[in-house]
Amino acid sequence: MLSIRPADVKYMGYSFSGWLIMDVTDLRIFVRASELGSFSKAAVALGIAQPSVSRIIGELEKKWNGALFYRTGRGVTLSEFGQEALSRARQLLREFDQITEDLKAYSRLPSGIVCIGVPPSIVGRIIPDLLIQLRSELPGIKLQIYEGFGDQIERGLAEGILDIGIYSKYHEGAPGTERLFLQSRLVLVGASVGWQVPPEIPFEQLIDYPLILPPAANGLRVIIDSVARRLKVSLNVVADADSYLVQREMALRCGCFMIKAPHTISDDTEQGLLSTSVIRQPYINRHIVIVTSKQRPPSRAAAEIASRMDAILRTYSST
Repeated sequence: MLSIRPADVKYMGYSFSGWLIMDVTDLRIFVRASELGSFSKAAVALGIAQPSVSRIIGELEKKWNGALFYRTGRGVTLSEFGQEALSRARQLLREFDQITEDLKAYSRLPSGIVCIGVPPSIVGRIIPDLLIQLRSELPGIKLQIYEGFGDQIERGLAEGILDIGIYSKYHEGAPGTERLFLQSRLVLVGASVGWQVPPEIPFEQLIDYPLILPPAANGLRVIIDSVARRLKVSLNVVADADSYLVQREMALRCGCFMIKAPHTISDDTEQGLLSTSVIRQPYINRHIVIVTSKQRPPSRAAAEIASRMDAILRTYSST
């Protein structure tokens, strides 16, 4: 049995206060049903009877005083209350599983599951080296890798879904003095064929170029929009796209331009497909940070992974 006493919290009119006593299995059933969108599919996946799933979900709804699902003809979907409950249930199960793994492996090498969030531009630089190390030195550590952008990774860390996150930070002016990774200045990027942009270009002159940029929530887009507002510049953003492949194809085929950190496009620039011009007045600096979850202290396995990721990024930053 798992005994939980959450802080007094009200969400959408529902109360999470008081002592809640439940079997860990009940939480696993609820999470599985949420993931599959079906009580019957959850029953098959867990090897139990479908009425048992329905009964357990009903008991949880009574204990928590709220409907977890909307029943439809094709299955079930989470209610807003259910979405909040799912986030909390996942966090509790991860903590329970990690405690179990830590106690089993305390006298041995670090082991267990470590969830990490990595942006697309860093995956190729860090994950292969990390997996090679783990396979030969720490086979008991298993990675769950989520690829996403900064706002997604920060949200995953805040919600306790991720143990470790790597993401980009942006600022104007000279780089800071703290130890950061892969520091660089943002550049205007376009197809090398017909490239006539000077080595450096003032930010205000970006109005002359059709831009393909990430969506508004992306950290790079936030800093670009902030500078544009301050300088009272209206940029010609022809499309939003969070995929580098989409941005790249539009640059190569449609005459559009991207704004990137140089190392994120290094393969294409080395092959002569893309050319760059450093954006100035102001210079916009980008660097990479490693952050661990604030929801809980890192496990031995997570601490080991964070340390190794740090070392790998330091190697790349020094080259």
